[in-house]
Amino acid sequence: MSIEISELERNDIHVVTQLYIEVFAQQPWNENNKYDDIRRYIERLNQMNTSHCYLYKQDDQIIGAALGFVKPWHQGIEYQLDNFFVSPAFQKKGYGSEFLKAIKADMHKIGVGNIILETNKETPAEHFYLKHGFLSETNTRALTLVCDVN
Repeated sequence: MSIEISELERNDIHVVTQLYIEVFAQQPWNENNKYDDIRRYIERLNQMNTSHCYLYKQDDQIIGAALGFVKPWHQGIEYQLDNFFVSPAFQKKGYGSEFLKAIKADMHKIGVGNIILETNKETPAEHFYLKHGFLSETNTRALTLVCDVN
């Protein structure tokens, strides 16, 4: 069994798109994503000059992905982890923990001080991140707002 973590390449986008749709169609997300929408999102993110998208492979099969980018902030540089997912067949077996550990090590190596992300409250994802050293900022006055510009 060979485990590999690598950067997302253009020729991987199709498989990552399919995996994204499969993972987020499951509980608790129950999303009904369209292939073209997710493919475009991943392509656009991967084209950013600050993109840091990772693949998690076992025996050359993609079993997980982390989609994100680095950005400046007032205390240095941080990594915005937009999406992190592992194939349902590999969940709850330690793969996600190892994958996240490798991403943290890579971020540390390039001088990134923090990883930030958003997830739904009271979900397995929230518990996963809290278990791996993330802290909830629920006591702050910040909230996420979205505005359609059309």
